[in-house]
Amino acid sequence: MKYDDPLVAKEAKKHKKLFETFNINPGSYRINNHDYFFINYYKWNKITDCAVVSPTSHAGRDEYLEAFDALLEYAQITTLILTHGGEKASADMHAFTTMERFLSDVLYEAGNDLTKEIRSVLNYCLERIKLITSLQERLVEIYHDFQQKNQKLHDKEKENFTIQDLKEAAHYLGELDYIQYRQIVAIYEYIPKFKYIKKINNQEVKKHMTTAVKRYLVEFSKGEEEQRKSIESVKFQSNMEELTREEHIEGAKKGFYKNLAETNASTRKLLRYPK
Repeated sequence: MKYDDPLVAKEAKKHKKLFETFNINPGSYRINNHDYFFINYYKWNKITDCAVVSPTSHAGRDEYLEAFDALLEYAQITTLILTHGGEKASADMHAFTTMERFLSDVLYEAGNDLTKEIRSVLNYCLERIKLITSLQERLVEIYHDFQQKNQKLHDKEKENFTIQDLKEAAHYLGELDYIQYRQIVAIYEYIPKFKYIKKINNQEVKKHMTTAVKRYLVEFSKGEEEQRKSIESVKFQSNMEELTREEHIEGAKKGFYKNLAETNASTRKLLRYPK
């Protein structure tokens, strides 16, 4: 059943109070061949309560709450991926691509007479920049894939999400956390090296320093302490740097589900149906 079916609205209206409006979340969760929908009620543009309704189900409270758990989980994941993931996916990467081109031009120009130390520093920064941009490509891929799948619920091409959809979305959420952490660490690691590059007095390097490169050199060589604090703020355990990609994703998912349990408990208090 599609979320804009008049029967869904009819069920939602049964629990609406005077002067309230309501919104039906796109996409339902199916249990025992019955579709359940999440409803938010509003008064003066503020959420008052919520409900889980089904035009066809006569099940008891337990089945409605099972649907509530899944519907709330999907809503929370959707908000996080589309809001925070979307913001990161739209980040302007021009500074990174400019610096990647600068570093590559210097390192791979035929006949460049660079000391071993200078070449080592340039290579270090280039590796970090390439890591950041490759992670960004994956982030954009995750965001667009989830956004397109979620849009199918809005467009009614798909009526409900499944347990498998929830698992995939939670994995995406964990991977986004991993990407954010690795990008922040890479930036922190390259700051001292870019400080070094900014002070290099070598014509083979300086001749590639355009106005844009000089501007970004200043930007990329400052904020070390702020970046260190950023790393600490996104840590969910002490030995983060030792975690594999999969270990990080699982740890991030564990943190999400811990927060979800708290949100679930508080949101249940707002449930108008089932009571």
